[in-house]
Amino acid sequence: MTQTIGKVYAEALFGLSREEACEEQIYKELGQAADLLAAYPELTALLSVPTLTLEERLDVLRKVIGDGEGMMEHFLCLLVEKRRIRYMEDIRTAFNALYHEHFSIAEVFVTTAAPLTDAQRTALSEKLAGKLGKKICLREAIDPKILGGMVVQYGDTRMDNSLRTRMRVMAENLKREGWADSLSRCTASAS
Repeated sequence: MTQTIGKVYAEALFGLSREEACEEQIYKELGQAADLLAAYPELTALLSVPTLTLEERLDVLRKVIGDGEGMMEHFLCLLVEKRRIRYMEDIRTAFNALYHEHFSIAEVFVTTAAPLTDAQRTALSEKLAGKLGKKICLREAIDPKILGGMVVQYGDTRMDNSLRTRMRVMAENLKREGWADSLSRCTASAS
């Protein structure tokens, strides 16, 4: 049900943003609002307190986001009024999917042991754009545990070319072929 609520609100917001030709602006503002609420879960809880009146909850919201008259401000007020602010992450996810589909953008998650250089980022984006036939939106994460290489994921596709995975596969192959015992003995005798 959570995803359904998020999808309904996302579709309404995306439709309005298309009518006003401000899709990119709303995409950014929705991301900022969702990031803020994710960073401060106590704010989401406060905006959802049933003992506060609607006006009190809206006052809290306005103190945080300002008293603007834009589409995003109105949307956030609506979420508070309808007690749907806790679905913000689901709304963002559904909105982003609509946005990416409409503008032919592939969101690609890349995990590396160290930050990508600009040249690596550009080369990876160009290669993926050619393969997928879409603009690429890279989401980067750093995980030193993968040791080297990278893990790339988009949609249901995952390409794990990390050093950690390659070493694990090599160890499994050696074990399966009976080399593990010989390798252990060689390592032990070298010590």
